[in-house]
Amino acid sequence: MNQKSISVVIPNYNGRKLLEENLPSVYKALEYCKAEYEIIIADDCSTDDSVAFLKDRYPEIILLINEVNKGFSPTINLGIKAATKDLVFALNNDVMLTPEYFVDQFRYFDSENTFGVMGKIIGLTDHKTQDTAKYPYIKGATIKGTINYSLENSSKSFWIPSFFLSGANSLVDRKKLFTLGGFDEIYAPFYNEDLDLGIKAWRLGWKCYYEPEAVCLHPNSATISKYHKSKKIKVTSFRNKVLLHLIHLEGLYLFLYNIQLFFNLALKILSFKFYYITALNEVALRKKDIAATRMKINELGKFSGTKKSLPAVVKEIRRQLSGKKIIKF
Repeated sequence: MNQKSISVVIPNYNGRKLLEENLPSVYKALEYCKAEYEIIIADDCSTDDSVAFLKDRYPEIILLINEVNKGFSPTINLGIKAATKDLVFALNNDVMLTPEYFVDQFRYFDSENTFGVMGKIIGLTDHKTQDTAKYPYIKGATIKGTINYSLENSSKSFWIPSFFLSGANSLVDRKKLFTLGGFDEIYAPFYNEDLDLGIKAWRLGWKCYYEPEAVCLHPNSATISKYHKSKKIKVTSFRNKVLLHLIHLEGLYLFLYNIQLFFNLALKILSFKFYYITALNEVALRKKDIAATRMKINELGKFSGTKKSLPAVVKEIRRQLSGKKIIKF
């Protein structure tokens, strides 16, 4: 197993208290695994004293600051572009690492096909499981990224595949991440960036894994709802679901999805859920960006010699899990 160096990249918005609570755990985990490292924090134009706190308490941290608030993907990409180590560890500021967090993850990068690996997220106070491997799901023309799963009696010799890596704690090969251009900013300010990134990796022949022995802790409260109104969250969530499908579905699947959109529009109007119309208008404004992203995937596929369809990716992961006892939640 080759030791790898790590660039920790943390996006931050008004997270002064969270940084104070969780940064010590990041240092402990990095020192425990004895990896060469750097810590980069990309601040999304915070209005609290996050920046002053970091400059005073952690002057060694590379601090990058957005001039205006941009959302998750543009902010974390600012940090990713500055990363210089073998691996990029994308970490939310509200996640606390256990000291042994990185130890069992380096082995995955001995394989040239590994894109990245994520650990297990448990509740900060109740220690209930929140996030594990992501189960590959496509039914009809619908993609879902919310299904977690684990295996009964899994051994270290079996590498558990994950449909994507949680943006809260993903350790990724920097060169492959650069090839994909980081997290797609079409999804800004939030939602589905990590699902999209994982699908892109699998489609190009790279693999994502879940390591159950790598444990981190996360509070139960939702950060997004603290800073955004309910309507904006609904619009953005639905808009990004549509974007994900229009980017990754092809042929008959894409045709069926467009029909599904048309019928759903009629139903939403009849039920006075007009946020649906707002979301679709925002999708229409991103038509050129959708085409550019699809073209980039095709070009990367030609360059690498591998470009799988989304259904083929789902079949591949399920084939790896054949015969395993799966627990979904």
